[in-house]
Amino acid sequence: MLVQKGFRYRLKPTNEQKCMLLQHGGNSRFLWNYFLKQNIDYYKETGKFKFYHELAILLPKLKKEYSFLSESFSQSLQMVARQFDKALKEVFKKEKGFPSFKKKHLLNDSFTCPQKWRLGREFVFIPKIGEVKWIKHRPLQGEPKSITISQDGDKWYCSVLCKCKIEKQEKKKDNIIGIDVGLEKFAVLSDGTVINNPKHLKKNEKKLAKEQRKLSKKQKGSKNRFKQRMKVRKLHTKIKNVRQDFLHKTTSHMIVKYDGVVLEDLNVSGMMKNHYLAKSIADVSWSEFKRQLEYKSKWNFKHFILIDRFTPTSKTCSNCGCIQDMPLNKRQFDCPDCGVSLDRDFNASINICRLGRSRINACGVEEVSSTMKQEKECSVN
Repeated sequence: MLVQKGFRYRLKPTNEQKCMLLQHGGNSRFLWNYFLKQNIDYYKETGKFKFYHELAILLPKLKKEYSFLSESFSQSLQMVARQFDKALKEVFKKEKGFPSFKKKHLLNDSFTCPQKWRLGREFVFIPKIGEVKWIKHRPLQGEPKSITISQDGDKWYCSVLCKCKIEKQEKKKDNIIGIDVGLEKFAVLSDGTVINNPKHLKKNEKKLAKEQRKLSKKQKGSKNRFKQRMKVRKLHTKIKNVRQDFLHKTTSHMIVKYDGVVLEDLNVSGMMKNHYLAKSIADVSWSEFKRQLEYKSKWNFKHFILIDRFTPTSKTCSNCGCIQDMPLNKRQFDCPDCGVSLDRDFNASINICRLGRSRINACGVEEVSSTMKQEKECSVN
């Protein structure tokens, strides 16, 4: 099985190279905004959009009109057209919202080089920029296909996209685990394991509020305001990195230990509309937790099952199946029929695990029946 893996490394450019990276990133941002403006105007006139072919034809004319675009690698500009085309098609598939304009002050520009790059032990060769030093903290896996240079505040990174071949393995179904996520506890597993909520944002909230107050007092457009803005950004980046580290370690441990995971398909975007819980829900990153479990399960040939969000897992007794009302403030499940008393989240995780196991077994029966039908057809022929 072929999969795509990304490896991100920190760049150490010189001051001259930083200016060139800023120019390349700025050109890509300018071109994206130009394509977006063209499409908005074109749609108002004709009711249609311009896709990759029409956008790519515009590039030679734009280079003549805006001479600074010639400083960028031509294939990087073509990739902007491809990326915009993909973003536009995702709108029709209802996967994402309509593309938005990119802003310079966010300091998150990027550009992709599909060819003409070169990777060394201590440097990466970027077309039209040259050899830029990097910190290669881990080896690459598979065959490198393209590189993407991205800005994060005053730092620059190189992401290498690789194609890796993974040998197929047989999926086991002995040790399947059900996971019930929450805010008080990050996750409760059906084997009794409890993962506490680290509350990364809450730990740094006072420090963040202090730095943001300082920022609000700085004069707009001044160098001191820019420096303070970078301090706030670094604090946000630190919180993001700690959160990502926690999620990666938690999901990797689960994938190694268990043969499969079962989760509820939560409507996170809808839950975020609750202004009392939105900050806490954003901090636990349930969507990112699900995404990591999904692709890591696929890479390691483990089961990954999603249970329907309307299934009453918290209201159902895991022992006898009795259903009762369970408001959020009630943390203990006491069954009136069989007398079982369990933690609310633990009871839900057992129900989630049971539903996941039944679906895995049902899939196994379907696979066996389909193979038997194929054998019968072959014998008749």
